[in-house]
Amino acid sequence: MLKYVFLDSHNLLGVNYGVTINYLKKFGIETIIAKCKTDEEIVKVAAYADAVGLVHVKMNGALMDKLKICKAIISYGIGYDSIVVNDATQRDIAVCNLPDYCRPDVATHALGLILDCHRKITLHDRRLRRGNWNGNDGYRIKRLSSQKLGLIGFGNIARELVKYIKPFNMEVIAYDPRINTEVFSMLGVKQASLDEVLAKSDIISIHTHLTMETRHLINKTSIEKMKNGVIIVNTAKGAIVSLDDLSDALQSGKVKAAGLSVIEGEPNVPLGHPIFSCENVILNPHCTNHSIEAEIEQHLKAAKTVIDVLSGKLPYNCVNRQGLEKWHNRLRLQYAG
Repeated sequence: MLKYVFLDSHNLLGVNYGVTINYLKKFGIETIIAKCKTDEEIVKVAAYADAVGLVHVKMNGALMDKLKICKAIISYGIGYDSIVVNDATQRDIAVCNLPDYCRPDVATHALGLILDCHRKITLHDRRLRRGNWNGNDGYRIKRLSSQKLGLIGFGNIARELVKYIKPFNMEVIAYDPRINTEVFSMLGVKQASLDEVLAKSDIISIHTHLTMETRHLINKTSIEKMKNGVIIVNTAKGAIVSLDDLSDALQSGKVKAAGLSVIEGEPNVPLGHPIFSCENVILNPHCTNHSIEAEIEQHLKAAKTVIDVLSGKLPYNCVNRQGLEKWHNRLRLQYAG
């Protein structure tokens, strides 16, 4: 019997795995929902798994070698930075993500953080609970329609956010060297360089992938290029923003507010870190993808990806497709025979 193992379910709490289990069962695939916290535990449960899924597991070549018949590694999100893709390609393992799931959920959350930071909603709540009823307390604000929104990354979620932000009549500029100019113009967004986004935006919202180039993209140097009193929102990956440098900027007032649904080092950020003493930051526990609809979508898309790979197909969401063509042809012949 074919076997699929979801490795680290403890990193995806409060979820109903029945969608995955029941769907794969129809195709004769056994599903194991594990809570592996070490490589040894992974090998014990998945050494003979045909495919594995993960959230935060660090999957490199050494660990892949111990997964003796694995044909697919599926990241339960848009990002897949915890998987060494080249190592997987060398071992004929398909690496897949979920690039088109939870789009409206993350975009809605980004909008919520933008509005919260701009209007000081959480800041006023914190201070009112201490008896402060001064509506002018904290940083000064302007009408949202007078503010310029800068997007770093212009993929699916950023484009969804643009649709939501339009009624507020904000000017929107965006940086993404991977996207054709026509896409920007279709949505009424000005294409800009990274330096332009940093220097000209009143609010910066981050929507790029985490790579070697984007790790700590927001740091002391890039923050210095920003306007005084800028707002920063990050719903992408925590390590894109240097937590230490952002904390310093929040304390100095260079950054007047920030909204983070992802935090560098999560979930193991020390509670003594200076970020927790900043009243002008909103911190969320990586929850932008949460909705009943998104949960169903996430598990159904992952299950369908397992079926595709184990049926000898390379699915649309295979990120190392180009390096697996020979493997694909062999596998297709194997299943055809």
